[in-house]
Amino acid sequence: MNIRLRVATMAMLGLLSLGASSCSDFLNPDPSNSLDTSQVFTDLEGANAVLVGAYGNLTSSNYYGLRYPFFAEMAADNLAWTGTLPSFGEIKQRNIQTSNVEVTSMWQQIYSTINRANNVITLAPTVASIPETNRVQLVAEARFIRAVAYFDLVRYWGDVPLVLTPTSTPDNSLNVSRSPVSAVYDQVREDLDAAEAVLPVANTGRATKWAATAMKARLALYRQQWQTAATLADQVIASGRFSLLPNYRAVFETENSAESIWEIQFDAQVSSQFAFYALPTSAGGRNELSPTGTGSTLPNAYENGDQRKNATISDGTYKIPATGRTVPAGQQIKYFDPGTGTDNYRAIRFAEILLIGAEAKAQQQDLPGALTLLNRVRNRAGLANFASTSQSAVLDAIQQERRVELALEGHRWFDLIRTGKAAQVLNVPDARRLLFPIPFRETVNNPNIIQNPGY
Repeated sequence: MNIRLRVATMAMLGLLSLGASSCSDFLNPDPSNSLDTSQVFTDLEGANAVLVGAYGNLTSSNYYGLRYPFFAEMAADNLAWTGTLPSFGEIKQRNIQTSNVEVTSMWQQIYSTINRANNVITLAPTVASIPETNRVQLVAEARFIRAVAYFDLVRYWGDVPLVLTPTSTPDNSLNVSRSPVSAVYDQVREDLDAAEAVLPVANTGRATKWAATAMKARLALYRQQWQTAATLADQVIASGRFSLLPNYRAVFETENSAESIWEIQFDAQVSSQFAFYALPTSAGGRNELSPTGTGSTLPNAYENGDQRKNATISDGTYKIPATGRTVPAGQQIKYFDPGTGTDNYRAIRFAEILLIGAEAKAQQQDLPGALTLLNRVRNRAGLANFASTSQSAVLDAIQQERRVELALEGHRWFDLIRTGKAAQVLNVPDARRLLFPIPFRETVNNPNIIQNPGY
């Protein structure tokens, strides 16, 4: 279903006033057209429709439906560009032009998501007819979404404009300067804290207390707040609500499993584009991206006996469940529905939390604690325990595990950057290119936005 509300666009930030282009079956309000804030924020149904719009934004192919996670694999060394889109080629070659349509579309989609969240956060509390319990949860979910969106912005672009109030008309109030990453991260933590305090422990496809805690652990890892990251990871682990599935392949064939902390929902009406872009034409895709080919070293990253390799990259025997088509050897199989695009996106998995905890403990010289968590992930993949008394060796082993455990899930580029290894591993002569360019149209329309150096 679609919720389409009146759009007020601004080239500078690509903001939308309200609504969403799409959302999944688990959200089911009636469609509405051409509504403004005074019409929408009158009751619980209207406010929830706007929140649904924020969730719906996440499913766009310009955000979690394709580009955001896949570009983090392609700009690094886990996906090769095998197609025909020059705009994809620029990202693979790390020679992105400021006019690149993919980068522009991602930026606009994420800020649109933020604006929709801002509307809920600001306006839902003003509607007296909404019961207090519902108002609190609406705002908490919106703050979670806003936190995720800002965390995602700074990972690609660095300093970004921090906008915390809703925008409905393009005017000079949108000429916002870029805020330092540290300030944006402070806001992300504040939003997650507020959300975590009131969100439910379970709510399929939507924000939950444990999704907020897991996001806080991820944020702390990026900020090198090792004790905080370890403590938060331990809280998620100790909750007992999540576990590793016995079989790695089952993680991607089972939606909303015990391993999934937060999963973006897709169905035949709201399609993800992963499989279509990353499978060859013989398997129903467009062959734009592949884990094999120039610029990808992923197939060689697996240890002998690692069961994740054949669960991630076809050995030539994998058949797509819905069609029975065989996926040629060397092609990815984590996403396998190119026709209707029902592959969900595993935004936060329990395995990642184990590895966050392992890295945070290793950074504090708690090697026994780190190895315990690391080896839970390794053992599930059919690998023997890793043992070492060297902090550097354990940290390297954890990064190796992150690469193969989380392959094609949108982590590789960011992991290489945050650990300071990107320039060397990817042979990037100009380290300034480790940030994406601010879209050209944004720097033209907003005189207060200064382009990232090197562009």
